[in-house]
Amino acid sequence: MSYSDSFRTLWNEAKNYLELQKEYLKLDTAEKLSVLLSAALTTILCLIFALAALLFLVLALALWLAKIVGGAWSFAIMGGAMLLIIVIILIARKRWIVQPVTRFIAKLIVDESIGKEETP
Repeated sequence: MSYSDSFRTLWNEAKNYLELQKEYLKLDTAEKLSVLLSAALTTILCLIFALAALLFLVLALALWLAKIVGGAWSFAIMGGAMLLIIVIILIARKRWIVQPVTRFIAKLIVDESIGKEETP
């Protein structure tokens, strides 16, 4: 086998390897994107139903409170309580929202690629 044949074989193998790596990257990206989108969709759907349930619970509590303090005051109290909850969420958003989302995305992107590179 001459040097040109060896070089041609090496070139074909390198080209084949790069094509396989390109296909692997496409599949890996599609897998991670589908996991990310399904998690986002699940979260959105759960939030919608949780908000609907919260609305009914708040209305029920306001109607129950109306018997004690009066109609307008009960809704004012519930509105104040909801504003207080919003302020608490905004204060703790980094710990409760940003960090978990960042960990999820980092684990999805970084940890899986490290584990796949280490296995033969």
